[in-house]
Parts: sequence; structure tokens; C-alpha cells
Amino acid sequence: MPPEAWPSWLDHVWAKSPPRGGTQGETLAQHTWETLERLADFARLRPGLPGSLGLECLWRVLFWGAFLHDFGKVAAKFQEVLRNQGRWEHRHEVLSLAFLDWVVLGFSQSEQPWLVAAVASHHKDASELAELYDPPEDPEEDQLLAAVADLPDEDVRGLWRWLQSCSQRWVNDLGFDRLGVSCPPMYGDASQALALVRQSGVQRVHHWLRVYQRFVRQLRQGAAAREVTAALALRGHIINADHSASAHAGPLPRPRFDADRVLASRGLTWANLDAHQVASSETPGSAVLIAPTGSGKTEAGLLWAAAQGKSDGSPSRLFYTLPYQASMNAMKLRLDSTFGPADVGLQHGRSLLSLYRMLLEEGDDPRETARNARRARDLARLNYPPVRVLSPYQILKAMYRLKGYEAQLSDYHGAVFIFDEIHAYEPARLAMILETVAYLRENYGASFFVMSATLPTLVRERLKKALDAPTEIVADAAAYERFRRHRLHLLDGEVLTAGNLQRIAADARAGKSVLVVCNVVRRAQEVYGLLRRLLTHEGSHVELLHGRFHLKDRLAKEALVRESAGLASTSRRPVVLVATQVVEVSLDVDFDTVYSDPAPLEALVQRLGRVNRRGRHGDLAPVHIFREPADGQGIYSEELVGSGLRVLEKVNGREVDESAVGDWLDEAYAGAAAVAWEEEYEHSAGEFSATCVTAMRPFDADPALEDLFYRAFDSIEVLPADLHDDFFSLQDSEPIRANELLVPISWRRYCALRGLSLATPRDGDTPPVVHVPYNSELGLLFEGSGSSSEDDPGDC
Repeated sequence: MPPEAWPSWLDHVWAKSPPRGGTQGETLAQHTWETLERLADFARLRPGLPGSLGLECLWRVLFWGAFLHDFGKVAAKFQEVLRNQGRWEHRHEVLSLAFLDWVVLGFSQSEQPWLVAAVASHHKDASELAELYDPPEDPEEDQLLAAVADLPDEDVRGLWRWLQSCSQRWVNDLGFDRLGVSCPPMYGDASQALALVRQSGVQRVHHWLRVYQRFVRQLRQGAAAREVTAALALRGHIINADHSASAHAGPLPRPRFDADRVLASRGLTWANLDAHQVASSETPGSAVLIAPTGSGKTEAGLLWAAAQGKSDGSPSRLFYTLPYQASMNAMKLRLDSTFGPADVGLQHGRSLLSLYRMLLEEGDDPRETARNARRARDLARLNYPPVRVLSPYQILKAMYRLKGYEAQLSDYHGAVFIFDEIHAYEPARLAMILETVAYLRENYGASFFVMSATLPTLVRERLKKALDAPTEIVADAAAYERFRRHRLHLLDGEVLTAGNLQRIAADARAGKSVLVVCNVVRRAQEVYGLLRRLLTHEGSHVELLHGRFHLKDRLAKEALVRESAGLASTSRRPVVLVATQVVEVSLDVDFDTVYSDPAPLEALVQRLGRVNRRGRHGDLAPVHIFREPADGQGIYSEELVGSGLRVLEKVNGREVDESAVGDWLDEAYAGAAAVAWEEEYEHSAGEFSATCVTAMRPFDADPALEDLFYRAFDSIEVLPADLHDDFFSLQDSEPIRANELLVPISWRRYCALRGLSLATPRDGDTPPVVHVPYNSELGLLFEGSGSSSEDDPGDC
């Protein structure tokens, strides 16, 4: 609700155009009040932030910066633009600097640059403003002359009256007085204030722009890390407050991380927790958990997060990171039951489509569902929900200084992070992730909980360094004893040999649910075809799952597999699933046996974890690893595949003791394999640190780094030409669902197809199109296209 002290004399001055179909725009006072409300929310979330940053004036400069940030919008021609009556070629935030002298007497020389930055930086980067407003050689040609002249006298007096008569009440009403904010001495009276703007406005704008540019240069040229972090927080908070106000997001939800709430939502009690879960609930600060697959690591992580608020209140935010979109979607639904859907945001490349599908299950109006899905997606982008499910690559966007990075980073202050499935990242990307973890721990007071079933010592040592000697929690012997579920069998040859295919078919004929894991899509497609021919006439259902299906087909396949072999399914039936690595963490399934291509040990352990998942079978379930091909198939390190197989030879035919997996990994990551891993890790860590960490600075997104990021991390979604008509039919009826027909492929593969004239780039509303076959049984088929006979790691 707006306060009693209100500048009604400025109600004709708008900050925003009318909504579609409306006639009344949002007034400047309305938008400013809501911006200050949101800023107050963020300040209450982190009241001690000024002290931790060494910038005690933070809330004061942000309050007055937010109050003044849109004053330049009173320009007559800008008001005409909002009413769709003309054009305006100036930056309103630059014109707002003309009013800074009205309050600047209350700020010291060292504080003034921070106040200027709060006003000037809330839209454009510093480099853009410097280019736009470089003072001309001839003062008579200064573009600011016309901009300042366009400020109506009566509205300028109204702004001064607003500051004088309302600001102290607003400080008190919003609780900023308790954060050390007070009203500074005001400049003169209304007539003097107007005269200052009229006579010296242009010169004062240039003066403050010079102060701002000098401040930015100082930050770039060797400023202390703490000062850089403070400047990042300054811009991040003003952007978050302004954008949240513009979106009318409403009051910021306060996080509630409560251990009893976690247990109740999971149907657990303190009495039936495992020792590693209890230890997690009692651990302050960063920790690393190693426990078997299926032993309640998610609950352990949430209990740890709740424990971080015991001494000084709840953490500001909880970020739950996972490597794959399917597992992120599943985790979003799991956390909804604990925190409520509105308080759990989802952030990945397909989050809008995922949210749309989730919400569509609750209602039958596609248009309303689309609006709600976009709203949920946008609130997550505004750093609004207190709990966020995302991939580490979303966090890395801030390190690469993609647009909005300061707003993203500002939300990490005092946050807690849970990193699940840390084993899934190859050394180069793991290095970037852990360099980011160390940066956030050192500069943002963030805490981390890293958990996995499999961590070799060389990874654990890097974690210790990044987390500064975290607490290590390892599941006890009783937990590992309970998770003795498998008997290992190494098989000669490879999956494609006739004898091995017959072995798989025999298990299927015996009524078993069988998982077959191939390392690359092409191979999985071939194995699927052969098994279909062997089993189709015998009643066995064979399914194929990999990363080259569009989402609609993939979700249908996952639903079928969950119904047939899901851990919680009430209608289980035998199924043969041929899959790639997508099955390692994205499906909560429980097969009777597995046949797998050779792979690094940590990947194999995850694949075995899809079998006899809860010890349901009583006896040990047989699990099978082929000895060939042992060359890594262009996906994995040949050294790691070979060393893993040598380790497994020692336990061939015996039960798998998961408590020994750590020792297996250390043995596998020795010698040449360890040297290769460490060289790749250290090279990536050094390059990332120099490019992103030590070069971190505010007020300046970097297009060159953005290009590096997308080439390094992003796949590209393409439309198979076979689905062109279906796509555009859906575009008319349910445009969000049209994106279900897009297939992710690697950037490298896309470039190869373009080189062969088999791909066309995006054109307006048409996504990139690839002219290679697609069908719902096999997915996207590159074979025969000539794009490459090798499989791309990004296409698995």
C-alpha cells in the first residue's frame, strides 16, 4: 500500500506506459515507491551486508539512488513517448543526474561516487554511457542542452517538493531508518533547486558522469576485491529492486529453512534417519557428503541447509544444483512439497516449457497456464523465489559477465548451495565450477554442501581447497552394508556381438527388466534395432532413450519406463531400456540387471545404481560390464576407461561393496590417468581464473566472454525438417508447447551440419532447422548425413 505522504501533484508524471488496452500509465511516484519497497525487502534479507562488504553507506546510497533513479523521466518528450506520441533519444538515468546536487550535501566525497553509480548504472553499462555522452568540443552542440531544456519547470519544482515533504516519511515507513538511512540536508528551496537545474544542469550531469567513469576506472585498475564485490552488490541490488518493481512482483518471500518441515514433507522422523543424515543436520559451514546411491542424500542436504540458520537466522537463499534438466525438473517437484511451488524457482534452458507442463497438470486452460508459467519463469529470473533449482552453468553465467550478472551475483550473498551429482562433470568444467565455488565462498559468505556416491581423492582434494577444509561426512558401515545390492560380472567382447545380444535377450525372455547402457547415441540406436528384431515377436517391450529426442517424445518414453520399472511404480512389468548416459541420474528407476559399455568408474557406479536400487530383490542382482570397446569411444578418457576395467577385474564375479568404491577410484585415478586428469583440470582452472575470476568487475558486461560461454557450454536447439509443419501448427494453438519439438544438439555438430548445407539458421520465429531424418522411435539420425562418423560428447 502507498504511504499517506504522497506527491499527488506529480500524478500526471508517468514512469511506465499503460498496459495493453489501458489508458493510464504507472506514475513515477508509484514505480519509485514500489522500487523502494523491493529494495527494503532485499535489505531485510541481508541486513548485515554493508558490514561484511566494508561499505557502511550501502543501504543509504541505494535508498537515495533508487529514489532519484527515474527523475529524468519528467522530461516532456519522454512523457510523450510513454503516451505513444513521439520519440526521445536520451537516457533518462543520465538526465536524473541533474538532480543529484539536491541531496549530495549529505554524502562524503568518498560516498558520492557510490551514489552516482546507483543512479547511472541501473540500465546501461558504464562503457555505453561513456560513448553516448562524450562531451563535444563545442558546448553549443551538447545534446544535453535540449534534454535539460525539456524538463518542465513545474514538474522540477514538484520533484523537489516530493523530496522535501515525503522522503523522511518514506524512510520510516519502509524501515530504512533502522538500517541507518536518514534524510540529507536539502539544497536551497524550490526556486533555487529549479535554478540550479536550469543554469547548471548540463555541466552537473557531465561532472557526475566524470565522477562515475573515474570510479569505474579505479575499480578496474587494482581495487581491492572487497570494494569490487561491494560495487557488484550496489548495481545488483538497484537492478533487482527496479526490475522487481517493474514486474509488480510483490513482497519478497522470506525463506524458511526448517529441519522439522523438511522431515515432515518427506514422511521422516528424527528417529529413522541414517547417521550421515543426522551428521548433516548438525554441521555448520561447508561440507562434503559421500553416501551410497539411494541413501537419502537429498534429505541430508536439506537438513544441512536448515542447520546453517541456527546461529543467525535463515540463509538468504538456497540453490540446489544438478547437471541435467530432467533431474532438475524432478527436484523442483520434490522441493515443491517441502517449500511450496511459489517458493521454488526453476532455471535452465527449457524451464518455461517444463513449468508449463507442470502447471498444465493442475488446470485445463492453456492460455492461463502459459501466463502462469511465464510468470514463474520471470520471477526466477528476477531472483525472487527463496529456493532455486538450477545447473552450475546458470551460476557460471555470472562469472562470464553475461547481461544482468551483478543482479545474479548479488543474490548469492549469504546463500547456501547444494551440489548434487558432482561426479558428472569432466575435469575442465569441474575446475570452472570449483573456482566459482571458491570465489563465492571467499567474497560472498556462501556455504556449500557437495554430495556424491563416488569421489576419488584427487577430486576430494580440489573440493577441500575450494571449500577451505570443509567437514567430511561419510555414510557409516551400516548404511553401506544395507546397500550391498549387486554382483559384478565382466563380459568379453562388446554389446554388439551376437552372443552378448543373445544373453540380454535371454534375460528379457526370463521376465527381467533389463537396462542396456551405451556411451554414444549411434551405438544405442544400433543396439536397440538389433534387440527389437530379437524380441519383438516374443512379447518383450524394448525402448530407446537418449539425448537426441525432442522433449515430447523423451517425456513419453520416460513416463513409460517409470511405469514399467520405476521405483515407486504400482504397475511394474518387464521392459528392456537401451539408453545413453541420460539414464545415470535423470530417472528414478529400478531394473533387475544392467549391461553397460565400459566407462570411467564413477559413471559405472551410477549405472549400477539403477539396478536393485533399494535392495528390493533380497539377493544380489547381477550387473554386467563389457570389456570392449575400451578406447572411450571419443567420449571418455581411454586411460580412465582402461584403469577402471583393471580395477574391476579384481572384483569380477564378487559382490560390489560400495564402501570400497572410493579405494577403487583412487586406484583408477593413478599413474597416467591421474596425470592427464590433473593437467586438464589445472589448465582449465588457470584459464578460467585469469579470464573470469581475477578479471571480475562491475558495470561492464563483456560480449567477448558471452561468446566464449555459449560456445563452451551451450547446446543449440534445432527443429528437424520432418517436424516443420507440426511445429507451426502448435505455434498457432500452444506456442510454448511448440518448443517440445526442438532437439538439443551440440554447437559443434550444428556447425558441421551447416558446413554441409544441412542446417539453416534461425529466421524470425523459425528456429534453426536441420535437414536430417527424425522419427519418434530412433530420434535424430545423423548417420548418412556425412556430418561426422564420430560421436560428439554433446550429443549423448
